[in-house]
Amino acid sequence: MISGQQTCVSPRIVLHSKRSKNNFMTIATAQQHFIDHLETGVDWNKVFGVVDSLYSDDGFTTNADNFTRATAVEKAIAKFSNLDRVDQKGYDFMYGEEKIELKMQKNLFQKRNPFATAKFKVKNFYGEKKTLEDFKSQKTFDYMMVLDLNARRVIIIEDENARPLYEQYGDGVYVKLDIGNYYECDIGAVEPIMPPTKLSSGITAAIEDYLDF
Repeated sequence: MISGQQTCVSPRIVLHSKRSKNNFMTIATAQQHFIDHLETGVDWNKVFGVVDSLYSDDGFTTNADNFTRATAVEKAIAKFSNLDRVDQKGYDFMYGEEKIELKMQKNLFQKRNPFATAKFKVKNFYGEKKTLEDFKSQKTFDYMMVLDLNARRVIIIEDENARPLYEQYGDGVYVKLDIGNYYECDIGAVEPIMPPTKLSSGITAAIEDYLDF
């Protein structure tokens, strides 16, 4: 992948010149390492190849299969990015000492405004004795990494920028992002490389082998 060009703004602030018209936000140098890693150190062709394979797999037909697909995407990101998948409450990966929460959704960005997202769930009230204000006041991650699964876009928002945007809908906490809230990674043109087999077929075969005794 080709890293975005960088323009120094101050000793502690860096602004990506590529896609800067879309981003309208500065990135502190302490955070720049994570952004650079996502832009240059991740095989997004394979990550999104796994995504395409999972979401075109006709062996996955129920809502219960969503957990399997989400887990497979997380493991693909871990394998092809060298992020450490920890699957803890409130965050999914570690990058050094930084906690990374992953969210992903199809059709995340709106057609009428390609820089604004639809609202998406970030927290769940189910089983939690918390209020919206509790979630707004508690830091659980350093960065939220959000994937638009079919547009193949990757955006990053810092915890302190995300929490003030939390809104309650039904049983969950949702957020909606727009220019100035997030940084969009320049991951280049993605050419998906799909696994040679369907995951659902492998799971079926594994269960059959497991029961063969």
